Amino acid sequence: MIKQLLTIAICHFAFTSGSTAAEAADSEQFTRALRTAITEKDDQKLAALICFDGASPEDKQRIISMLRMTLMNGEDVDEIGLEPLPSDFDPVLIVHGQKIEPTVMPKGMVRVTLKGVGQGPKESSSAYAIVDGRFFLVGMKSTDLGWKGPPDKNIGFSVIGQGAAGLQIHGVWNASGVPLKKAFKESSVTFWGQHFEELKVTSASDDCDVTVTITEDGKEIYSEPLKGKGVLQFKKKS
Repeated sequence: MIKQLLTIAICHFAFTSGSTAAEAADSEQFTRALRTAITEKDDQKLAALICFDGASPEDKQRIISMLRMTLMNGEDVDEIGLEPLPSDFDPVLIVHGQKIEPTVMPKGMVRVTLKGVGQGPKESSSAYAIVDGRFFLVGMKSTDLGWKGPPDKNIGFSVIGQGAAGLQIHGVWNASGVPLKKAFKESSVTFWGQHFEELKVTSASDDCDVTVTITEDGKEIYSEPLKGKGVLQFKKKS
């Protein structure tokens, strides 16, 4: 779930014209508190900034551990800013027989940029929400789906070649017995699931020259070229 939240471009801290002065002040207090928690590497201060509504003790420990790993890696904080949710933001993740969802509906993303050592700045993003006028990092809560089938594995696709960025990509897949679908903006992605039921790649350009590849557990199960205008469609055999 969290991987899907670390892909937004960095921007400076800003608010829309519709934000109130009180909201701006609350957000500044939130980002200051987050900076302090990261700088001091203090789990308790970090936990105080997370909305845990409906989360189990295991869920709480999981989100704290994840944030500690991404935020408290020994670097100094360079910048913290708030950003809108990405247009393709998906709040729910199905994986390993569990439904993982936010403890509260996110309002946007908080971007943390750490001062890099040798290879430049390091960045991560997590969802934030406003609850009763206060800013919080969004926690995660899990529900057991009772899945008794085989464990989910790494499945993914890649579209490589000229014009890959301009294609429409729609996928249908199964994760822990749950059918899922999405229009992908990425031309290459890997995530947890059982298998792809369908992958449809549509080109509207005569200059398109790509190869579409699907993998399961790192092994190629499908690879076909798509040249010019047209549609390439993979369907899993029954």
